[in-house]
Amino acid sequence: MELMGPIIEIVKCVGCPIVRYLKHQIKFNDYLEKFKVSKDDLRSRKHDIESKLNTELRYGKVAKQELQRWLNDAENFIARPEVEDEVNGWGCLSCHCRVKILEERIRELKEIYERGERYTNECLVIDDPSALVVELTTSELQGSEALKANILACLKGEEVTMLGVWGMGGVGKTTIMKHVHNELLKEGKFKKIIWVTVSQNFDIRKLQEQIACSLNLKEKLEEHQNETIHAGVLSKMLEEQKPYSLILDDVWSSFKLEDVGILKPNVTNGCKLVLTTRLQDVACSMDCRIIQVKNLSNEEALKLFLNEVGDIVLSDHGGGIKKDLESTLNEIVDECDGLPLALITVAGSLKGISELRLWSVALKQLRDCKRNVAGTDADAFKILKFSYNRLNNQQIQYCFLYCALYPEDYKILKEKIIEN
Repeated sequence: MELMGPIIEIVKCVGCPIVRYLKHQIKFNDYLEKFKVSKDDLRSRKHDIESKLNTELRYGKVAKQELQRWLNDAENFIARPEVEDEVNGWGCLSCHCRVKILEERIRELKEIYERGERYTNECLVIDDPSALVVELTTSELQGSEALKANILACLKGEEVTMLGVWGMGGVGKTTIMKHVHNELLKEGKFKKIIWVTVSQNFDIRKLQEQIACSLNLKEKLEEHQNETIHAGVLSKMLEEQKPYSLILDDVWSSFKLEDVGILKPNVTNGCKLVLTTRLQDVACSMDCRIIQVKNLSNEEALKLFLNEVGDIVLSDHGGGIKKDLESTLNEIVDECDGLPLALITVAGSLKGISELRLWSVALKQLRDCKRNVAGTDADAFKILKFSYNRLNNQQIQYCFLYCALYPEDYKILKEKIIEN
């Protein structure tokens, strides 16, 4: 009995701290479990918001800066060491202190999680001020609406990833694709829409630079690097822009996409490639689904010609074609063989002219050009020769011939022409 008193005193001294320790330990374990669950919730919210953002990002759009800051904060918090590893480093701290630190972590986590609530419902993107959403200037589309709709359907669907728009020179391939390009801008399906004119003198390095320039990233292609390194750099650029639509206009020879650095379009990356060409073999060798652009029908050709030549050919009574011009006009339209380029060019040269004699002269010139030209692009070249002959000024003709000495798509300075 004499020992009971000291024992009771010892129990009083030691028991209270033990009870407090056990309470703090239980509380710490509860907080630790709550922290783990809350961190998983934050990870899930971040994943859902990133998925939503990827759905909304497209050409001409960029993530809100405030959203970007939240994603960075969430990523930095999630990337911290697992809390168990941190706890092991707190061994010298009392259980009470560890509870306090964990409480602070939970409050920080909760604040980040609640900040992300708004992004689950609101739009996550804004217009990108650095992206110029520019529609390509083009003429009115004549007789090709069904063709345009077919091309758009291929680009919007998943079955076709590479498309070859094939037709003879001057038939309107570029005009159709400009309309398709402008339509895609409105649709917003692609993150980036890239238009590049390739031309007859194909050069891999030039094509790489043109694509990089369209992405405003040309400076990343260093001059000392070779084409192979450029291809790797360009591939990474395009990887960041997917899903994109790449339109290559006026392709004359086939090439390997990997040599340039162009990603192989497929259902997974969502990218599309369209090329326009005069040569069916080029489209076939690049494994493209071919869509042929045919010449306009007689009715479509006449409508286009009348739109371009103006009302001067129309009768004052009833709005039909003037009787004295009708036969010659129809013959001229027939000579144009349904080529939009030919119809627009010839009509332009006759705009404002109502004398039958001058129309007959134009018809004779057109037929003479056709007899003197042969070959695959004879019809297109015939119109070029017709236009040249009707310049009716030797100085202007010399200027035209001088410009023809420059490479295709070369930027000719007016000052240079004047000097020479």
